Parts: sequence; C-alpha cells; structure tokens
Amino acid sequence: MLEFAKSFGERMKRRELLKTFLFGGLFDLVGREAEASKHPIILRVRYSSTEERTRIVLDCTSTVLRRSIREKVKGKIVWLDFHGVGAVRRIKKQLKSPLVKEVEVLPITSRRTKVKLVLREPHRFRIFGLKSCGRRPFRIVIDVFPEFITTECEIRRAPQRVVVIDPGHGGKDPGAVWPVRSRHPKIEEKWITLSIGLKVRKYLKRNPDIKVVMTRTRDVYVPLLKRAEIAAKSCADAFVSIHADSMPRYPQWSGVTVFKASPRLFAKAEHTAKAVAKGIRLCNDVMCWSISPLLINLATTVTFAESSKLAEAIVRSLKAHVNDDLINGIKDMQRNILVLKTPGRPAVLIESGFITNPLDRERLVKDWYQEEIARGIAQGIERYIQSLNTVAMVEE
Repeated sequence: MLEFAKSFGERMKRRELLKTFLFGGLFDLVGREAEASKHPIILRVRYSSTEERTRIVLDCTSTVLRRSIREKVKGKIVWLDFHGVGAVRRIKKQLKSPLVKEVEVLPITSRRTKVKLVLREPHRFRIFGLKSCGRRPFRIVIDVFPEFITTECEIRRAPQRVVVIDPGHGGKDPGAVWPVRSRHPKIEEKWITLSIGLKVRKYLKRNPDIKVVMTRTRDVYVPLLKRAEIAAKSCADAFVSIHADSMPRYPQWSGVTVFKASPRLFAKAEHTAKAVAKGIRLCNDVMCWSISPLLINLATTVTFAESSKLAEAIVRSLKAHVNDDLINGIKDMQRNILVLKTPGRPAVLIESGFITNPLDRERLVKDWYQEEIARGIAQGIERYIQSLNTVAMVEE
C-alpha cells in the first residue's frame, strides 16, 4: 500500500510537471504572439504590371503609418526603411515587369524591416496605404510609373545635335499587315518602317552637326518604354517615330500624316510635375541645372511648342519632295502615346501611308517612294535643327 501511494505520488508529480511544462510553454508562446501583434508585420508580397504602371502590394497584419516609412533612392535602387514594422520572414521576388526587376523584404529586427526595390531604370514612384476591408488586410502599395527621371544628360561642348529615329514595331510585333488578319501576310509594317528609318539615317549622317541614334536597326522587338528611354538617355533634340497606317474600314483613306502630342496629353504630364521635379535636371549647350516644379511645367509647354515646330518643318519638307496631294499635314495625337510626351524631348510620329489603301500600299513597298519619304523627313529634321542653332541678335 505504501509502495502504491509512493508510485501514485510520483505519477502525480510527473503529471503536474508535464502540465506546467506544456501550459507554461503554451502561455509563453501566446504571450509572445500577443507581444508581436502590438506592431505590424509584413506577411507577403504581391504585384501586378501593365505598360502604364507596376503595382507592388505588401500585406500587413495591421496599420502602418506613413511617417514610419523612410525612403532613399540610389540610382536604380529604392530603399524603404520601415520603423516599428516587422516581417514574417525574408522574401525575395523576381518581377516580370518592364519597370521593376525585383523586390526584397529584409527583416533587420523584430521591429524594423527594409524593403529593397530594384528598378530597371530610374522611374517615378509613389507609396500609400489601403485600409483593411473584409478579408483583405491592411496593405502598403508602391506604384511605379514609366516617367523617366533624367539626371545624366551630358553637357554638349560641340554644336552636334542628337536625333533619335524610331522605326515602329519590329520582331514579334509586325504592326499593320496586308492582307488584314492574315496568318501569312504579304506586307508587314515593321519592314517598311525599318527601311524608311535606315534611309533617313543615311541622309542625316551626311550632316556632321547631327548625331543619329536608332531605336532599332534590324527586325527586333523594342518595347515602347525602351524607345522613350533611348530618347531620354541620349538627351535627344528631336525624336521621330516612323509608322505606316491601317484603316480596313476606310480603304479610301491615304497619304502621309505627321502627329504630335495633343495639348491634353501635355496637360496630364504637367499634372505630375511636382512628383517628378526633385530628380530632373535640364541641360543646354553650356550647363545643367536642377529643375523646379515651375520649370517642369515650362519644360512640358516648351516641348509641346518645339514638337509643333518639328512637325511643321517635316511637313513643309515632305511637300517639297513628295506629291503635295499625298501630305495630309499635322494632327494632334489623342491616344496616350508614351514616346510623344517625354518632357524636354520634342517628338513627332509620322504615318508614312495607309497599307489598307491600294495606291499607298503599292507605293510604300517601292524603294523610290521610301527614298522620297526619307529625304523629306531628313531635310525637315535638318531645318528644325538649324532653327535650334539660330540665335536672334539685337542691336543696341
């Protein structure tokens, strides 16, 4: 009986110890969770991407205040330093985006986390929060936009001007085709634009005061964002994009049309001026200086005016080299064409004819007609470039 009591007492002691160990550990775990829940934690990273914007979303356990996020931009890398915010683990995500290469969440301590964004090029971005709603947690949203922050324009010590020629489409993007919607078209816009673009380069290279930059010289696909980037990085004095139109429902439409950005597109660009202004610098032949919000508004206005001058010079020259009846003149582009609205880069888009019009189609594939179009475009560009180098003198 004594042995039984002793054995029973030992079992009870072991059971109490086990209870203490288990429940104590459990209470300790709950305590730690409760402690952790007092500050927000980044749980996961999501993203979506279009040509207009890449959106990165950080799902959090609770509200993150904007003042707890500090930003630091160094070249193509954006660092976001979150104070009072933890992370569930280290997260690294490669993005299939034309704007952002990767996102990395780096826990520093339980109450401090850094988020690293690797951009493909320096772009404008914004950060804001979205309140929790239903099953959706609190979210930190980082939007990256295809607006360039141009900071590396070199000072031009020689009077050489830069002209970017952009043969539209290419590679997997054939552009307009004939016959329309054919799997094996006989005519593809990408070859016409490339041929005319190379001919324009040939004429411009004869002028030692002009440096020609091509967005493509062969049948490759170049995204719109990359084309605009080439114009921005080369600090182009003129950007000319060459295309061939298609209007299957209006086969009677024909001729050459020169497009410039509409005032509405530039008004929209001005609307974002304050957000972009910090990182942009303007350059002339002598010096570069930082740009203020007022100056960037001026830059978009000047760009619109200079694009109009470029368009007028090209139309006048085309009328001199091509049948006057085939030149439709200048029109405002109403669509949001990225390459036409880069601040500081005068730009036009030339539709060299209609593939859907029988007469235009026959002309567009002929070498002699492409030569006439190219010569007209090149001499129009030269005339515009000459106007940039002309200084009005005032007698005292």
